Order: sequence, then C-alpha cells, then structure tokens
Amino acid sequence: MNTNQVIVLARKHLGKGEMESSARLCLSDAIGCVENGLLEHAKQRALKSLQYSVGIFHEDYRRAVK
Repeated sequence: MNTNQVIVLARKHLGKGEMESSARLCLSDAIGCVENGLLEHAKQRALKSLQYSVGIFHEDYRRAVK
C-alpha cells in the first residue's frame, strides 16, 4: 500500500481501539508529514496509528505493512 492508502485505512479505524488518543495523534502526525513531503515517515506514523487502533494481528494492519 502507498502512504495515502495507509492513511485512509488508519482514518477508517479511528475509534476502534482502547488507545484512540494515541491513534489520533499518530494520524495527525502522518498528515502533517505528507504536507511536508515526508512520505516514508508519514506512512510509518499511519501504521503506528493502525497499531493503536486495531493491533498488529488485524488483517488490515498486515495488508498495510506489506
């Protein structure tokens, strides 16, 4: 998945985990990184948001990592 796809997926899963505030912060960071042209860092922050929202064993997270 590209950076934008991971961000969209992370946004879709906001509010589904116990650590929603951390997931929101990571997603906000990811969007800020995109605006500054830091696409790889943006993808990493969006993946971290997914980790907080759904966990590393969720199918969407596994797809996003590949």
